[in-house]
Amino acid sequence: MAPRLLACFGRGVAAAPDDATGEGQLEAPPAGPVLVELFGSQGCGASPEADAVAARLAQDSGSGDGAVVVLAFHVDYWDYRGWKDPFASSAWTVRQKAYVEALRLDTLFTPQVVLQGRAHCVGTDQDALALAVRDAPRYPAPAIKVRTYVCCVKLHTSCTNCLANCSANLRTKTKKKPWIFQMLLL
Repeated sequence: MAPRLLACFGRGVAAAPDDATGEGQLEAPPAGPVLVELFGSQGCGASPEADAVAARLAQDSGSGDGAVVVLAFHVDYWDYRGWKDPFASSAWTVRQKAYVEALRLDTLFTPQVVLQGRAHCVGTDQDALALAVRDAPRYPAPAIKVRTYVCCVKLHTSCTNCLANCSANLRTKTKKKPWIFQMLLL
């Protein structure tokens, strides 16, 4: 069974009344930003151009309904070519491989852009990227309250638009060692 990548926060739920009067309609929550993940490497000749395209996209998007969040991940599978990318991580390669499986693609490549975990395009194709961002589903962000205590963290959220049985991994570092906990949304 191929792994599935799910966005835990933000599956939109549309509500409409059964009658034609329009009574009981719920106001749609505000649309959230589009998550754009760029996979590149210093060992890939096209990645600098893709970095520039992604930077322009992030700068031009602004905030509000047109907001775009761009994350760049340097993969390590180009390191064999004689230049070791100091920003590369095998964790980012694993992340990209999970997208390749989830999106049922044939191969890994750089520069690759994944949008909202649901679509992909070549990172240097500015027109395709702009079109994909325009057509990407936008999910409302949940409201989360975080309270810290001496040895624990409590998270409280009201997430009516969440998928069942999703988990969100949260990671933090202490001076001694990193610790991980998992939040399961039911």
